[in-house]
Amino acid sequence: MLFRTKINMYRLAMLGPYLVMAMVVFRSQADDLWFHSDEMEIEMQRLRLVQLTQELEQMKDRFYSLRDTADPLYEFSLQARISVKEGNECKYPDRQVQCGGRKTGQCVNDLFVCDGIVDCVNGRDEDPNICSGDNIRVGDTFVGLSFWRTCLLRNSHRTMVLITGSSRDRFFASRVWVSGVLLHQIDEHREESYNVTGYFNFARRQIVLVPVRKSGDDLAIDCEFNRGDDIHLGCKIVHSGTFNQCGSLVMVRL
Repeated sequence: MLFRTKINMYRLAMLGPYLVMAMVVFRSQADDLWFHSDEMEIEMQRLRLVQLTQELEQMKDRFYSLRDTADPLYEFSLQARISVKEGNECKYPDRQVQCGGRKTGQCVNDLFVCDGIVDCVNGRDEDPNICSGDNIRVGDTFVGLSFWRTCLLRNSHRTMVLITGSSRDRFFASRVWVSGVLLHQIDEHREESYNVTGYFNFARRQIVLVPVRKSGDDLAIDCEFNRGDDIHLGCKIVHSGTFNQCGSLVMVRL
């Protein structure tokens, strides 16, 4: 037994250098395989990115082809809503709007929309469907619910706006100047109403109405046609003096 053990030890001693060399070669090959595996993974990811980029470009082409055939009033209304809620890519988003369509990077001042002079390359700023003076007419009535946050301690209640006057100056055609009556039905036994005046902004699909005679509790409203039509209004109720937001108002045109 002792003799066999010595023989095995001798064999291991003889094979030792070869085992070390084999381990070195194996490790080198393993590292090489691992390296090539990483290369293959990177190449697969690159090809996948190329494929996704191509699919994205195809989707953009289909999207723009659909936009070119979409109703311009609906698109412009949604563009205005997005600009107000999420901002836009214009340099001065508080007073500029995007033209839409394929020329999404082009912006114009909202005072130039519906002023009778084409500024957008695609002519969208003077589209007759957008610039019709029928957006706000004498006799238009909007009704809805007011929800209060601050300023006044009130429960939600019904509110109505009646347009009593509407005019458009040909030298400043980007606005329709309006007047009306704002009525708050606070509860079954109490109502308050006051005369308001303001304007309709074609570019932003926006109506702003402020009290004619300002007092401590009179409130202004800042509304947008926020569903891509001329029926639904989403409004902010703001203090007529500080313009801090006091609540919100949701209305529809009757």
